[in-house]
Amino acid sequence: MSDLEKYLDRVIGHRSNNSEAPRMPSPIEPEGDVEPTLNIGVALLRRWHIVLLTLVMICSVGVPCVWLLIKRSYIVTGVIQVKPIISNIITGQDDRGGISNYADFMATQAMMITNDPEIVEKVATDLSGKVPQFLEERTNTFMAKVGKKLGRKEITPEPKKVLKDAILDELIIAEVPRRGEVILVNMKWHNTAEATRIVESFIRNYMSLKVTNATKKEEEQLGRLQSEQNRLDLKLDDDRKQIGEMAKEYGSKKLDERYDMNLQRVAMLLSQFTEVQARRIYLQTQVNLLDPNDPNEDPVDPKEWVSLREEYIIKDPAVQARTTNVILLEQALIVAKQDLAPGNPQIKQKEDLLAALKKSLEEQKEIARASFNDLMQQKTANTSNKELDNLKKALELALVHEEKIRSLLAEEDQQTINLGQKNLAMQTLQDELTLTKEMYDKISRRIQEFNMELKRPGRIKVASNASITEIIDKRAKYTAALVFGAMGLGIMLAFLKEKADRSLRTPDDVARRIGLRIIGTTTSTHTIKPARLPELVAGDYQAIRANLGLLEGEGMPRMLVVTSPGMKEGKTTFAVNLAISTSKSGKKVLLIDGDLRNPNIASLLGLPKGSRGLQDVLLGKAVHDSIHSINGLDILAADSSNISDAFELLAASVSEQRLAEIGRNYDHVIIDTAPVLAFADALIWAKIADGVILTCFAGQTTAPNLMKAKQRLVQMSANVVGTVVSNVELDDSYQPYGYHYCSGSSRSRARARRTRRKMLLPMKPPKSKANKS
Repeated sequence: MSDLEKYLDRVIGHRSNNSEAPRMPSPIEPEGDVEPTLNIGVALLRRWHIVLLTLVMICSVGVPCVWLLIKRSYIVTGVIQVKPIISNIITGQDDRGGISNYADFMATQAMMITNDPEIVEKVATDLSGKVPQFLEERTNTFMAKVGKKLGRKEITPEPKKVLKDAILDELIIAEVPRRGEVILVNMKWHNTAEATRIVESFIRNYMSLKVTNATKKEEEQLGRLQSEQNRLDLKLDDDRKQIGEMAKEYGSKKLDERYDMNLQRVAMLLSQFTEVQARRIYLQTQVNLLDPNDPNEDPVDPKEWVSLREEYIIKDPAVQARTTNVILLEQALIVAKQDLAPGNPQIKQKEDLLAALKKSLEEQKEIARASFNDLMQQKTANTSNKELDNLKKALELALVHEEKIRSLLAEEDQQTINLGQKNLAMQTLQDELTLTKEMYDKISRRIQEFNMELKRPGRIKVASNASITEIIDKRAKYTAALVFGAMGLGIMLAFLKEKADRSLRTPDDVARRIGLRIIGTTTSTHTIKPARLPELVAGDYQAIRANLGLLEGEGMPRMLVVTSPGMKEGKTTFAVNLAISTSKSGKKVLLIDGDLRNPNIASLLGLPKGSRGLQDVLLGKAVHDSIHSINGLDILAADSSNISDAFELLAASVSEQRLAEIGRNYDHVIIDTAPVLAFADALIWAKIADGVILTCFAGQTTAPNLMKAKQRLVQMSANVVGTVVSNVELDDSYQPYGYHYCSGSSRSRARARRTRRKMLLPMKPPKSKANKS
């Protein structure tokens, strides 16, 4: 007995002895209806050709386009310096020149360089015919080319419009660096010569316009100053002439002393006039009193007499003094009563003093009254004619004297007034002359300073001419972006392809998505070397047989149906190899080709043409005439020339009895049937058999088909043992490490390989039992 046969006997006969039985892969139990998750890494490994093809196609077209169509760009920069503070030549002090906010001023100037219509117009005029490539490329845009294709008239490039479009597209910009004293005029273009011309033209025309405006403004200011200077000069001459004409009359320009002398004389005459007038009034009063025949003097009325007497009493100094004291004491008494408590001695004292003052006031009034009466009596009694005559003569002299002084006072007063007015006019003219002279001197100094300021360096100047400051070559970045984009697109396409692909590829996919046990796997021939294929196939079927024996705990089912959801999914190959492997283990096995629609076991195993088939056996003919034996494996093939009425033949009641009679003579009967989803034959076989194995082909069998096949079998109450996944990658198979496992001596490994090779499909020519007999 070979090593392999001994090993299989131990697996089948002594499954419970863990110390002696080799450890075989256990079947994967179903995990239920779990939504599958897509592994991106696995998807990329499966669809790597899509990623590579997408990458190659896009890069083969895109990379040359990037390097041929995209040109290297240059940043050409010109620098204009704007000093925030300049020194005054005369004073040496810092001068801001009227700039209150330097940042705003710089921003305004930068905006002016590219947005001022006059500057843009002048630049367009300068560049006419000097930058043909710039004008042509900026005019022949994509839309212009499309319009030209549609039959529109070709547009002649206008330099001004092209410049404005370039400014709007930020190809030409003027900017102020943060905390800088310069304005940068930048242009991004691939032709450095044209970019340099354009930047220098902008700077040159800006400076020209700025200098022209500044010069024009300075000339206007200087002209206004000079005009004002001339006007003040004429006014000075006129004021001097007027002052000279006024001074000729008095021989001097200073009349203050003469005016003061006149004022003193007028004051003296006014004093004399007042004295004479007072004397005349006195004499007139005396005459009126002493002249009894004065027609102007009326008899005194008694009431008037009383009034005169009371007036005389009131004007008496003693009466007035006492009256004032009484009033003051009354006020003090009122204040004392408010400040002091009632019954205070001071209040009593003040009241007594007030009573005494009032009594004294009345006594003094009586004295004054008596004095007035005595005076009036004396006036009447002592009047004499001689005294009256003297008084009248003195009165006449006083009147003459008064008239002379009045006339002289009027004349002197008029002269003083005229002199004062003349002096005031001269002082006014002199003040005006002084102010005019000060303004004239100030304007003259300002004109001198202005002329000096014109000689100092300008606030705005060109710091550096246009030059290349940066080279922008984005082709490498675009190429990298294109490569990564193409790779991303390829990954996305691979992901979508994998997402849309419903086929099952690994045992885990089947277990999660279908809920079937995984009995085993067969490895894809594309993942291993041809020299190691027989050894690996032998190991795959050993594992499958071991798992079949472990599933139910009673060994491998006696009558086993092998089917698949659809065609070309490896069911026939699996059934043949399983039968060969089982027969090599020492069991008596019958392989039946139950696919009456498309029987191909005979051709696959090289059976003689014209061999009787399963149809004859089911119709009652002898079994031994249709069975062929190959290396201990009995084969009951189907007649490929008699495939009509397959379903009715299988569904006949005697068919199950005949198959049961045939199966009694074998340890195991393995039946290859038609696909479940193609015909109902497989469902009839499944009801007859003890178990069903659904095979699926990795990468071809889809989850919906496998699920439908399983559901149809379950609906027929078939015993679905599990599934075998064929064409599995080595890493996903049941023994990924066995392929590389090597142990023992080279002689033992060679002996093991020779033993396993006996189980491969290329078999010896079949030998019919009928021939033997």
